[in-house]
Amino acid sequence: MGDVSKAWRELWKAPGGAMLVAGGVGERQVAWVRVLIVSLLLLSPLYRLLFETHDLKNLLGLIDNLIALAYALVVYFYLRYRSYTPCVGFLTSTLDGALVTLLLLLYVVMVSPLDGMNDTYNFEVYFLVIMAICLRQDRRICLLAGSLVVVQYGAMLAYVMMHYDLAEAYRQHPNVGEFNAIYQVRRLVLLSSAVLLSFLYMTRSRALVNDAIHDPLTGLLNRGYFDTLFEHEIERARSYGHSFAVVMVDADHFKHINDTVGHAAGDAVLKALGQLLHSGVRDSDSVVRFGGEEFVLLLDETAAAAAQAKAEALRVAAQNYPVIAPNGTRVDFTVSIGIAVYPDDGVNAHVLLSCADQRMLNAKQAGRNRVVAA
Repeated sequence: MGDVSKAWRELWKAPGGAMLVAGGVGERQVAWVRVLIVSLLLLSPLYRLLFETHDLKNLLGLIDNLIALAYALVVYFYLRYRSYTPCVGFLTSTLDGALVTLLLLLYVVMVSPLDGMNDTYNFEVYFLVIMAICLRQDRRICLLAGSLVVVQYGAMLAYVMMHYDLAEAYRQHPNVGEFNAIYQVRRLVLLSSAVLLSFLYMTRSRALVNDAIHDPLTGLLNRGYFDTLFEHEIERARSYGHSFAVVMVDADHFKHINDTVGHAAGDAVLKALGQLLHSGVRDSDSVVRFGGEEFVLLLDETAAAAAQAKAEALRVAAQNYPVIAPNGTRVDFTVSIGIAVYPDDGVNAHVLLSCADQRMLNAKQAGRNRVVAA
């Protein structure tokens, strides 16, 4: 029972910093693709109204596509100036499916129930919506928004079967085909299967992304992912007018530890330092193994004074955190730390990182085991 409860809590857990950034990248990709796809889909009803029949179905298709295009443009420009949150991902995923349902429902109510339920051209867009959901890298969105697509179509199917004489509708509109309950159930099964496959694919891709962006020795985020993470933090700070701190941490005399005690002891120190840094910051902060014995901390919504206090606490903790090497040798270590703060010390990644790195070097030149800030 405990394992089930743990799995359930893990399923509904909000994505961490790395997955949230990946979800934001996916949401922006979906945003511009949405504009492209809706623009292309708009051509069909527009062409038919201009050069073929001027029927109500084509008019409804044009209106729905114009609404969808306006919505797509709003989301696209919103994401250019605002940071991504899971609420945005859930809202856009839900609206994507709802717009398809709205068009089919308009066909049912204003044209004929068979035009809505037997439509294939617009029904297939559901599958594009479900495919796009997994790009948000959030299992909660995948299950909830995907299930809403199935529920919406199922509710519309139940409504049509209870409120319309489908045999009479076929006699009035024989060109759209008769109602087939087995065919409609098959559609629901296919939609449900697509949601399940999307969920499984997203779960697998999350595992692969996690492996790719984490350092195998310390389990921290790695440098390969750092640039994406850093740009996301700058974007958030710029959007909301927050400050954040870049903290460069370097283990002192690390080469001496490797040379005198051995590389296994050096690895033990790096693991211990990584654990100490990770446990010493908040869930909203990020800790990256930058390379070798260097680590970078991104402290969310942190001003200069708070960043210096946190860095000093970490320095003291490292000084009092002896490591026992695999051969049983006790290894004491210290760290030198440099701090830069957005926007006081710079507004782009290169300037901030260079500033923090230079102050960390100043700390080493001043005798090591110290913090240097502005």
